[in-house]
Amino acid sequence: MFGLTKVGLVPARMSLQSVRTFIPFKNGSVPTVYEPLPPKRDGESALSFLHKELYAKLDPTGKRRALIAKDSSSRLRSGDVIRVTYTDRSTVLGQVIAIKRSFTDSNILLRNKITKLGCEVRIPVFNPKIKNIELISQPKKYLSRAKHYYIRNTRLDVGDLEATLRKK
Repeated sequence: MFGLTKVGLVPARMSLQSVRTFIPFKNGSVPTVYEPLPPKRDGESALSFLHKELYAKLDPTGKRRALIAKDSSSRLRSGDVIRVTYTDRSTVLGQVIAIKRSFTDSNILLRNKITKLGCEVRIPVFNPKIKNIELISQPKKYLSRAKHYYIRNTRLDVGDLEATLRKK
């Protein structure tokens, strides 16, 4: 292959020409088309290394990861009332109905009643526009199940949380 010639059929008046298919470097080495992949970091897989890098970028303090971790003592649970503050100083208050835990796509579903109309907001946990997520109150007794979709429009449904907080 290297240095071999290719001879083809040509018209009679033209002479046979050799066409070189590959030209190596003078020192005989083969040129690389792509840079070689870096080796595993101390036996760590590429996916777990990528997760570490993204967590370091999206959540350098680790506070948001602790909020949604299953084994953390300061974690959020369904039934907690939280306030989310954005960088533009707007706030969202609501009761946690569900927490979706999946790497950087984790989000929290909040429910509140505003003028007797139930509204829900899904908040991405690792959104860079979120300034702070703070726990306002916890129930005395948690309801069963991890996701509280069943409380919608029942006697268990949340009330107007802002009015309740003002009374306290």
